[in-house]
Amino acid sequence: MANTESIKKFFTLANITSLARALMLFPIVYLLNAWDGQLANFPMWAVFWIVMAMFSDYLDGWFARSYHEVSRFGKFLDPLADKIVTFGVLFFARPVSEAIPGWFVAFVILRELLIFGLGYLVSKDSKRDMQANRTGKWSIFLTSITFILMVFKLYPWADYLLYATLIVGTISLILYMKLYYHLYQVDVKKQP
Repeated sequence: MANTESIKKFFTLANITSLARALMLFPIVYLLNAWDGQLANFPMWAVFWIVMAMFSDYLDGWFARSYHEVSRFGKFLDPLADKIVTFGVLFFARPVSEAIPGWFVAFVILRELLIFGLGYLVSKDSKRDMQANRTGKWSIFLTSITFILMVFKLYPWADYLLYATLIVGTISLILYMKLYYHLYQVDVKKQP
């Protein structure tokens, strides 16, 4: 009976939505790689899956709050699903990887490693749950839109959004680091 309860806590609507978002990487990458680069031939199913992935990022949080399914695992799974889709598209979808400047790729990788790595180090010794902040969600959203504008070569708007994404991502990183430092000072450093 206890095992069934723990399985039910894992398979919540919110967690299933996050897992589904991570799996959406496969049709997105496949469809983008099958594209011949001509605007008229852009695969509309890729647009569908991209929009579904972006919408599911909102939906999993809504499910968690509405059905009281907020959990430590869900707070870990949600940003992990974001990273799987973002990095998967960035590294494996040829039209995206060829369009995005290398310095921006390095920024995204460094930012995500710092947020995820330091968040894990602090949270494992803290009683508090880590979760995405609002600017972090905006950063993921803007990164997705930036990828789209870059792929379609919609300049100068693609460049404007690229720099806006860089600013929002930097602000988000600073807010995460501030939170992690506070949690380290309050929860980790003061432990006996």
